[in-house]
Amino acid sequence: MTITPFNATVGEDAEPLLFIPRKGRKYRNGDYTHVCKQQPLPMHELPRYLSDSSVFPKWDAPTLWLGWVITSEDLLKIVEAHYPGSLVRSAGRPSPSSIHTLPRTLREEYHVEAELHECVDIAIVARPDAKRTTALSVGCSSVGVISLQAIEDIQNKFGLQRSPEWLLDGRDWQWTRCTYTVYDPVDPRERTVYTL
Repeated sequence: MTITPFNATVGEDAEPLLFIPRKGRKYRNGDYTHVCKQQPLPMHELPRYLSDSSVFPKWDAPTLWLGWVITSEDLLKIVEAHYPGSLVRSAGRPSPSSIHTLPRTLREEYHVEAELHECVDIAIVARPDAKRTTALSVGCSSVGVISLQAIEDIQNKFGLQRSPEWLLDGRDWQWTRCTYTVYDPVDPRERTVYTL
């Protein structure tokens, strides 16, 4: 029998993996709500199978973001308070689009390596009640995490009371089969998609 995320278990108690459907191998109505309740995860408790693609090489795990749930309004207040030069103005008032300047500013301020740039972002994440919200992220399960010192500095600078947590992506929340695309060298519009 081939081990997949849907039939694998973890630990002595043979716990099923996180974020799998309630029944079977296919996600159905109600499964999004079911998996949302399984998070957030504490910063230092991300299971290896969610960040290491070699555990299930034919499967892509759901994406999780390490960060803090912060509303768009509160993110705008952070930009206003700490980076007023980054504000985008519309009709003389700070525009909500100003929040999108924050990730670039933080990457520069904390000298985030290029390969970790996508970790510092404004992510759309799922709440445990299955509603979507925004989060300031400093890590991504499929990429990595910025330095612990930078995380601590950001937390202190913005007065964030809690440590960052692993939050389920609001769109990429389920296990999927790996696919890859092969393009025809003569006609790039022709392609073949393979599922592993």
